Amino acid sequence: MQGVKVLVVGRGGVAGRLGNALRRRGYVVRAVPDCGAALEALSREAPSAVVVDSDRAGYAAPAFREMLESEHPGVGCVEIPPSEQGPVDLAALAAYVEEAATAAIASADGGGLGGPAAGPASDPASLADLVEGFTFEELTSRNPRMLELFDLIPRVAKTDSPVLIHGETGTGKELVASAIHRQSNRPDGPFFAVNCGALTDTLLESELFGHEKGAFTGAYRRKEGCFELAAGGTLFLDELGTVSPAMQVKLLRVLERKEVRRVGGAELVKVDVRIVGATNTRLEDAVAAGTFREDLYYRLNVVQITLPPLRERPEDVPVLADIFRRTVAAKQGRTVEAFDRGALHLLSEYPWPGNVRELQNVVERAVILATGVVILEKDLPERVRQIAPRRAPVPAFDAEDTLDGVLSRLAGSVEKEYLRRVLRKYRGHAGKTAEHAGLNRRTLYNKLRHHGIRREDFR
Repeated sequence: MQGVKVLVVGRGGVAGRLGNALRRRGYVVRAVPDCGAALEALSREAPSAVVVDSDRAGYAAPAFREMLESEHPGVGCVEIPPSEQGPVDLAALAAYVEEAATAAIASADGGGLGGPAAGPASDPASLADLVEGFTFEELTSRNPRMLELFDLIPRVAKTDSPVLIHGETGTGKELVASAIHRQSNRPDGPFFAVNCGALTDTLLESELFGHEKGAFTGAYRRKEGCFELAAGGTLFLDELGTVSPAMQVKLLRVLERKEVRRVGGAELVKVDVRIVGATNTRLEDAVAAGTFREDLYYRLNVVQITLPPLRERPEDVPVLADIFRRTVAAKQGRTVEAFDRGALHLLSEYPWPGNVRELQNVVERAVILATGVVILEKDLPERVRQIAPRRAPVPAFDAEDTLDGVLSRLAGSVEKEYLRRVLRKYRGHAGKTAEHAGLNRRTLYNKLRHHGIRREDFR
C-alpha cells in the first residue's frame, strides 16, 4: 500500500524482517526499539497500523496494546507472537498488517483516526482516559523515558553490580531502588534504606557498620550495622553526595573487600550485600571539585539510572494525581471521585519543584479540603493556582489596524508566552530550552531580550 504509515515496535529479529518486507510493498515504516519510543512517536503522528513484537517490545508491551486500543481506536494493531510459539510466517503477518491498515483508513474516511473520544469538558468522569498509566512494581508512568527505565530495571537487577540512581529530591529514587531489589536474584533478602544526609559521621558509621558494647558513651550493647543486617539483600544509600571524605574512605574499603569492622571492634565481618546508591547532585561535579573520591565514584557508578523530574514528564501528573486521590480518599474515609478539569489543568501546568512528593502532598491536602465529590481549583494551594501559566492574552487592536499588524502582535504575544512556559519547564536552562524550541542559543537569547524575559526568574 503505497505511502501508508506503519509503526513497528521492536527492532531486529522478526520485527526487522517484517519492516523490510513492508517497505518493499510501498509502506512508510518507522521502527522503534520499545514501547517508550512508540509512545513518543504516537504523540507526534498516528500511523495507520502498529506492529508490536512480543519478544522485543519490552516490559510494557501488554499495557501498550491496551492503551493503543483505548486511546487510538482507529489505529490497527498487529502482534508478532512470542518466538516460543513457533516460526512466524512473514507473508501472513504482512497480510494482517495490510488488513489492519485498510480498516484504519476506512475508519478515518468515516470520521476520526487515532484519537480518544472527547467527553464533555465539564464532566469529571470523562477524565478517566487521562489517568491510565503503565505500572511497574510501585512505579506508574506514561512517559517514554520512564518506560525505558521500566525495561532497564529488570536487566540491571539480575546482576549484583552497584547501581547509582540520580534524580532530584522527591522523584522516587527509593521506589526505584526497591524495585531493583524485588527484581533481583535476592528478592527474599532484606532491603535496608539509609539516608546518609540525615546523620552525622559518628551516627552514620554506627548505623552502617555497627558498634561493639562500650565503643562510645551510650553503647550499652553490641549493635549490628546495616551492612550486616542487609546480608543476602540490598542496602540503599541515599544522598551519597553528602558523605564526608573520611566516611568515603570507609565505604570504599567495604566495597573493595566486602567486609566491615564494627566501631570499637577488632574483628572483620564478611558481608554479602547489593549496594544501590542515590544522589540528587551530580557526583561528577563533586569529583571534579575534589569533594568526592574518584575511585569511590567509579565503584558505585557501574550502572547509572537517571530519574527525570516531574516537570519533564507532564503526562504523568494526571496519572499520579489520580492514584494519590484514590489512596488518600480511601485512607481518610472520604468520597472524592475526581478532579474537575480546571484543577487538573493547574496541576498539569505547575512546575513541581518538589516533584512527585510535592504532588502527593498537594493532592492529600485537596482531598481533605474538598467540600464535594470533585476536587476544584479552590481546593489547591495558592502557589499552584498563582504560578501555573494562563492563556496568552490577545493583544488589543481596533478597526484601524491592518490584519498583518494584528497577527504580528498576536504572534509575538504567543511566542513570549511559549518561551516563558518552556523556560519554566526547564527551570531557566538555556540549552534545554533552545533544544526544545528548535532554536540555536543565539536566536533564543535574542528572542528573550526582545520580549524582556530573564532566565533568572525561572530558576
